[in-house]
Amino acid sequence: MESATVANVSAVSSEIEIMTDAVAGSESYNNNNNNNNIEETVASSSNNQEKNFDLLDSVYSAAADGDIDKFQQHTGVLDQILTPYGNTILHIHITARISQNMDFVREILEMCPELLWKTNKKGETLLHMAARHGHADVAKYLLQECKNTPYQNHQHDQELGINSTSTRLMLQMINEAKDTALHEAVRYNHLDVVQLLTKEDPSLPYDVNKSDETPLYLAVERGYAEILKEILSTCVSPADHGPCSRTALHTAVICNNTSDFEDVLVLGTTTLLLNDKRILKSEQDQQGWTPLHLAAHLGYIVILKMLLIKDGSAAYKADNEGKTALHVAAGLGRVGIMQELISRCPSCCELVDKRGWNVLHFTSTSKNRMAVGLILQNPLLGNLVNEKDEKGNTPFLHAASMRFIIKHSKVDVQVFNNENQNAEDMIDLLTIFPWNSRLDIILWFFGTSSRIIKNGRLFMSKDDHKEGKENRVDPVSSNNNSSNEDGVGKNHLVVATLIATVTFAAGFIVPGGFVANEGPTQGAAILTKNRAFQAFVIFNTLSMFLSSLAVFNHLSIRPATHKTEIYRRMSFRDLLIRYAMLAMIGAFLAGTCAVLHNDQKLAINACVVPVAVYYSLKELPNHLCINQCSHMFWS
Repeated sequence: MESATVANVSAVSSEIEIMTDAVAGSESYNNNNNNNNIEETVASSSNNQEKNFDLLDSVYSAAADGDIDKFQQHTGVLDQILTPYGNTILHIHITARISQNMDFVREILEMCPELLWKTNKKGETLLHMAARHGHADVAKYLLQECKNTPYQNHQHDQELGINSTSTRLMLQMINEAKDTALHEAVRYNHLDVVQLLTKEDPSLPYDVNKSDETPLYLAVERGYAEILKEILSTCVSPADHGPCSRTALHTAVICNNTSDFEDVLVLGTTTLLLNDKRILKSEQDQQGWTPLHLAAHLGYIVILKMLLIKDGSAAYKADNEGKTALHVAAGLGRVGIMQELISRCPSCCELVDKRGWNVLHFTSTSKNRMAVGLILQNPLLGNLVNEKDEKGNTPFLHAASMRFIIKHSKVDVQVFNNENQNAEDMIDLLTIFPWNSRLDIILWFFGTSSRIIKNGRLFMSKDDHKEGKENRVDPVSSNNNSSNEDGVGKNHLVVATLIATVTFAAGFIVPGGFVANEGPTQGAAILTKNRAFQAFVIFNTLSMFLSSLAVFNHLSIRPATHKTEIYRRMSFRDLLIRYAMLAMIGAFLAGTCAVLHNDQKLAINACVVPVAVYYSLKELPNHLCINQCSHMFWS
């Protein structure tokens, strides 16, 4: 045969494609008389395409089933039989392989050694497929064949030696996701394949894939402790990098919250990593957090102790915001973590973040009395009480926790920040209650004689006049800006008035009626001794009182009142209305039970059904939204 041009066959319905190089066709197949049938099929015209598809389907099935007879007559074109994804017949067979028979793989590679280095469109070699599906015997045979079949495009085969270079090259080959065969074996938890690959070349460094994962990182993240042991014990220099610049030790701490890691990871995996001198103990991620930061944040005191024993310097490392592990624990009020850090690294308490916050600033925001007390009771940390941050605020000026700090003997209650605000001024800005939370009363309660003057410096400030105007409500200029608030206020006033009216009337038209007979009980409620009726009276009276108080509170708001005061009163009014409505509902349900005391089942249903309907309707908008989104998506 002088010139045999083999055309590409697009396998749309049969999932198979046979490709042949037209240029090399005349040189490759001249002397292969056994290939006449397959070449005639490939070169057939469009009239014979259906026959081609049938043949290609049978070839695909034969590869999956391991039927070697289908391919013995066509050894010259075995490397040209490809699926739409570029999979060879060995890719197909290894993926579908069930039995432990190696005959098909061995005989196909003997007939066509080029298939050993053939990759599919995703860049996956046969070793990738064997590692992914856990075929350790296939992987072992492929590595042995690498020593006999060098990679043709490798330029250093002659210089470095075929045996070592070809095997190492196969282990290093990556797919389009930059995964090596070891990545695949670790990801799918095939310990026997991992043992084979790591022992084949222990000095091989495995770099990160496209997701910035190394095999070691994958093993820790997925909780494969045995695989981790194998990598650490076999590999000379295992890389432990992961996403977000984290290390395997970072993910060991993070993944501790799952049940699978509870025993193995805390005492096993983490110990393995910490005992390995090649693993960095205080490496920082993109956020600047070390594993110690994560342990402090998550409250894992066992891991934290282990980290401090191995590398105490991590307690002094700050993240991108200047926060140390102690700051993280203090902000969350984790007393046990704080105790451990302070006892082992006491000088880390003096560190501040980029805002100038020390550990006492952070504990004051946690609202944890024990955390604040831990700092205040330590005589070595007394100087932190009056330390100012970048804005001039001391921990005392953080109103949320001031009541915990105020008794400390070293606290300066007269301190001012950079804006000339003292504690009284800050309370005035932060308190949302309608009454004045006088700091003098709080100081007196805790036995402190110092008196703080409100606006002690602000009224002397040059900008006070300007700021005062901004904080006051001008009755004329604010009409347009506050029209919505006025409308809401009027509506709330109507609601409060209606509740007061209804509950007032219900107090004299009680369920069950009154005693009509003459005598000492004439005019009294008939159901006075009924417990449900007693609950009705209490709820009804409470509702009437709260709604009336809401009306009074609304009427007491004056146009020229300070903005902060208006907000306090409005918030308090809304709170009163809410509780008045709840009390009114309680009164109605109690009254219903009172008049239905002879039918307890009906009384219970009358109370339970409305509550159940309420919760059902409460979730209805979410379901409607989900259904609408689903309809939009599928349409």
